[in-house]
Amino acid sequence: MRNSIQIVLLLCAVTFKVAAQTIDWSQKANPYSLSINSVAFKSDGEQVLSGTDCHPASIRIYNSSDGLLKWDYEVGSAFLCIMGVAFSSNSQYIVTIEEFGNILIFNNSGLLPVIKDTITTNTSYGFATCVSPDNSKVAVACSNGKVKIYDILTGVLIKEISNAHSSWVTTIAYSFNGVSIVSGGSDDKVKIWDVNGNLKYVCSGHAADITQVRVTPDNNFVISSAKDGTIKVWDINNGMLIRTISGHTGSVNGIDISPNGKMIASASSDSSCKIWNLSDGTELSTFGVRDSGAINTIAWSPNGNKIATGNRRSDIVLWSVPLILGTSKDSEYSYLSQLVYPNPATDYIKLSSQCISYQLFDNKGDLVIEGENSSGSINLQKVRPGFFVLKSIGKDGRIFFSKIIKN
Repeated sequence: MRNSIQIVLLLCAVTFKVAAQTIDWSQKANPYSLSINSVAFKSDGEQVLSGTDCHPASIRIYNSSDGLLKWDYEVGSAFLCIMGVAFSSNSQYIVTIEEFGNILIFNNSGLLPVIKDTITTNTSYGFATCVSPDNSKVAVACSNGKVKIYDILTGVLIKEISNAHSSWVTTIAYSFNGVSIVSGGSDDKVKIWDVNGNLKYVCSGHAADITQVRVTPDNNFVISSAKDGTIKVWDINNGMLIRTISGHTGSVNGIDISPNGKMIASASSDSSCKIWNLSDGTELSTFGVRDSGAINTIAWSPNGNKIATGNRRSDIVLWSVPLILGTSKDSEYSYLSQLVYPNPATDYIKLSSQCISYQLFDNKGDLVIEGENSSGSINLQKVRPGFFVLKSIGKDGRIFFSKIIKN
């Protein structure tokens, strides 16, 4: 029985290929456990913002360091679900879009955010919002096929792109240089616009609703996700498809790009998140909590070390990127192939041939055993039951962590 329990837990770790799947913290983003629709990091990475379904919808801010709830705003009964949340890059404003198309703007310059303005977009529904890089404008994706842009200070409508999409506009993003706006719709198309609302390129190729669009920090590529379960990379300068990334078994509901522009993080209805190499589309890691329901949204912290996710069960979770990827000694992210495999017949754990040495730590961080990989396995017969972290060092110097449970 001991081995069977051990193997089930280890198989979960292997299936998700998570290096010591350490969750920094996990909190409920709504007192009624309503679905999280959007998460975002403050520009300094010190806080995480979330918005949820209704009734009533919640907008909350958590400390990134410890998950402490810093601010809890319950949206009034006149409004519906919060579909999108964003910090301005100077952190002075918090912008949210409510399901009926109302934009709620909060002044975030004080100790706690204070409602500054409510802008009525006169649309049936609103789905996403973003703030321009210069913090002067708010763009909104609307259900009537329109993109609307407002002055963040006055709330005045600056630009309206009519018939931006033939159906609902589901997502929107600015390029980092402020030169382009990218939108995605339920017409399965991604569109690239200049800031004056002139259409530059139509990107066709997805087979279902676009769920999110992002622009890389170097302003060269557009990344899109869709309900067809794929991620696509487009050239922002000509609208051409660069590659299609597949691997999720359900809708890809959200994506974000690492601050160094080298990786894509994705969240899916298949209860998993993945990290991909942007340059060639290879999968670097898969992580998540089994049976957690659809993961709706994902955000990468500004320093690249954390990822925040929000799921249908109202769990906002902060993950350690270095542990997910098995970060090497340098500042760049790297990963090593899965090193630990369960053996149902013995108390031995098989090691990869790429592993040269290992260390096993208990849940207090104390070293239990260490050694060179001379036999290709670790003998756990004399190790007491408990939770452990295995640190494996590869031939190329990269480090991989794995969670070990002995019952």
